[in-house]
Amino acid sequence: MKRLLHLTLLIALLVLTGCSASNLDFSLNPPATEDEATVSANETLEKQPVRASIPISIGVDSFIDYRPQKRAEDSKKWMGFIPGVFWLEMDSDIPEFYTPFSSFESERLTLSSARAVYNYLKESGHYDKVTYLPIDPYDKVDYRLEGVLYRTLVKETGYYYGSSIYAWITRIIGLPYVSYQVMLDMELRLRSLKDNNIIWKHRFSGSLEDKYKNVYALAKGEKGKHPIAYLFSKILKENMDKIEPDLLKAICKNEGLSQ
Repeated sequence: MKRLLHLTLLIALLVLTGCSASNLDFSLNPPATEDEATVSANETLEKQPVRASIPISIGVDSFIDYRPQKRAEDSKKWMGFIPGVFWLEMDSDIPEFYTPFSSFESERLTLSSARAVYNYLKESGHYDKVTYLPIDPYDKVDYRLEGVLYRTLVKETGYYYGSSIYAWITRIIGLPYVSYQVMLDMELRLRSLKDNNIIWKHRFSGSLEDKYKNVYALAKGEKGKHPIAYLFSKILKENMDKIEPDLLKAICKNEGLSQ
């Protein structure tokens, strides 16, 4: 009876740990950097350099979905009951619909990636106005930023340690449960609404991985974000940092402004 009680408590701990993951941030917005988190509360705007904005408005639209609509079959996890199976690898091109080893409760990535780009441009301070068009589709803007998602691949490796019959024990004691590898492939296009011409476009891709996470690390996340969202947001942020100056240059050239 005592052993049964201990077993029940351990299983309950695992369930509660998994449930806490629902409190994580699933957006593709980058987490606050260490520098931003440690800024003094009494620091004033006068101490910060003033950056002039370009007198134009940009609307960021929902991205077009050109991704392969592929995902692993959940039935594949039954292979974990086979003695001698130490891990299973499963892929998904639409992770917001299905991830086999940890729930990724994101909104459609066509929306969350557009929202992250909108937030990036708005926080840059380079533009008079930035609008998120899925929320305010009738707002009058000078330029529309369009995006195409070509791929959002998530490769997951779940560890079974010989059989899922007893694999739950290894998860409770903190052995690695899952590894992630993500790949993001997308294109951004800026359209001038004066003449409907695309004045700038850029396609980029990137991949990152995060190995050997246990169930407790999954519940904690990475800087408050779901591990999958964190990896996608990092790829997106790194590429936006590289290409946004070129976007700014294209707008200035089209407007006849000096940068």
